[in-house]
Amino acid sequence: MYLNGLMLISAVLDFGTHEFRGGNDDPYVLFLPTYAAVAHYHGKLGDRPLRDVLAETEAYAEREYPWVLSRGSRLTADERSAAAARLAELTGLSADYLDRVNLRPEHVRFLTELLRDRRLVVGRIDGRFTGWDTDYGRETWSADPSIAAITGPYTAALNHYVRADLGYASDLPYEILTDRVRPWSYKEFENAYVFVQDKLAAAMRANPHMRVHLDCGYHDLATPYFAAEHSVAHLQIPAELAANVSFGYYEAGHMMYMHEPSRLAQSEQLARFVTAPEG
Repeated sequence: MYLNGLMLISAVLDFGTHEFRGGNDDPYVLFLPTYAAVAHYHGKLGDRPLRDVLAETEAYAEREYPWVLSRGSRLTADERSAAAARLAELTGLSADYLDRVNLRPEHVRFLTELLRDRRLVVGRIDGRFTGWDTDYGRETWSADPSIAAITGPYTAALNHYVRADLGYASDLPYEILTDRVRPWSYKEFENAYVFVQDKLAAAMRANPHMRVHLDCGYHDLATPYFAAEHSVAHLQIPAELAANVSFGYYEAGHMMYMHEPSRLAQSEQLARFVTAPEG
């Protein structure tokens, strides 16, 4: 039986777009619009509409920023200074900080630096969340405040549901994100980034009726929307199948359903995706 539909929530098809490692500049480019979204949410970029901020940042990330990073030490002093100033306008970080990190703000460092002046750190799973840390001279925060904010409520909700609604009782602890819950193995990808774009493309080529929908949160710094768009743009599928892929965007984070307006909008959109007639 063919797989006719696939819904991907906060997807990553190519870990090379997410791994901030030496020699790989892709993440700096692909995370940049989400940096702008998070900075905008926290009042660092004025009161312009979010979509205007994102469009401006996407344009820089698509053309100028990759060129800047590719130049390395070949940038002139004026070019480097201009790049630092432009990145400061787009991210809410200082031009001096951006120059000191070689025009390459890593994502957890960004989340630690953005609200340092307010003595707050910002969430990775959801950049709308903030929290406190041990001190504010740290290079990177000690914990993700967005994870801290949801772990207790999710655990309480699940325990109440299974006991009160399902009538199931157990003394076992409910674990959300622990090594016992996610003993993920990357053995088949040793010495390489996890890459599954080819598998998705193969499935779509095999079944031209297969439709794919991706939902992305603008404030998600675990799986940024611009990286998902990049991966889809590089699917090895014929042009005739491009219309089989659709996106949904929400002003929330990795788990966009935590934001009630986004949850309702997502529910409607996924229902339309499932029930839409072919073609």
